[in-house]
Amino acid sequence: MITGKITAIGKEAIDADEKLLIFFDNSATKGLKPYAIIQDVPKADAITLNKGDEIRFGEAKYTVTHVGNTALKGLHEIQHASFIFDEVPVTDSIVNGVYLTPFEVPQLEVGMTITYP
Repeated sequence: MITGKITAIGKEAIDADEKLLIFFDNSATKGLKPYAIIQDVPKADAITLNKGDEIRFGEAKYTVTHVGNTALKGLHEIQHASFIFDEVPVTDSIVNGVYLTPFEVPQLEVGMTITYP
């Protein structure tokens, strides 16, 4: 397991009507930071994600239902992924998306851990 920590949450990063959270490392641009959750994952280049794996946001457990084509590359390089708490669309899934169930956005706070498989 690989553990990271949330270091900042942008003012616009969490929207009650959206089932999407966008994560980056601290290199996120000034324009992106208001919409992003900044994480620090010391061994991000070792993250692996497959359908059926579990990701934890604090104590909340989520199951991976789909991993987009570029999601791992983004996580490895700049700790970037879009976590989507919704059904995987039949067409046009988000290429950097990690789709998760249950379909409930977790309550996040600065200092919270994120645990990858």
